Amino acid sequence: MDPPVAADPESAELLDNESCLVCYEDLIRDIAVAYQAKEQGGWAVSKFCIDCIKQLLSSQFHRYIKSLETTTCAREQRALLDRGPPVNISDRIGFPLADTDEVYMLYELGSNKLLSPRLDGSVTGEERERLWEELKKFRFTNDSEE
Repeated sequence: MDPPVAADPESAELLDNESCLVCYEDLIRDIAVAYQAKEQGGWAVSKFCIDCIKQLLSSQFHRYIKSLETTTCAREQRALLDRGPPVNISDRIGFPLADTDEVYMLYELGSNKLLSPRLDGSVTGEERERLWEELKKFRFTNDSEE
């Protein structure tokens, strides 16, 4: 079931008795985060608290690179390379309206401030394209699609 959607982040509805799906802290306004899945889309409350979202922001891009460097599975490598280097935070559980897409914008409900969804270490534009092409060079040899 999709979460309730509001026209602006301040109106995003916190549901009763919800907790962060990572650390299980009660999701109260002080630690809740609203997100916008698409530029012109509505706002919903994330299933993750601000601390867990900040942890994802600081680690998700680096985990992507580490996964590419360490995988021994051709299927996993193919999926990572096909998706390309992430730019913004994404998690289908924490941000259900975005599903598997990247989140467009974040908003800290406790401090009433926008929070960039951009991942630490991520790159955009031509720099992202160059990185993506460089990463593709390491595709396993004899990798045939199943």
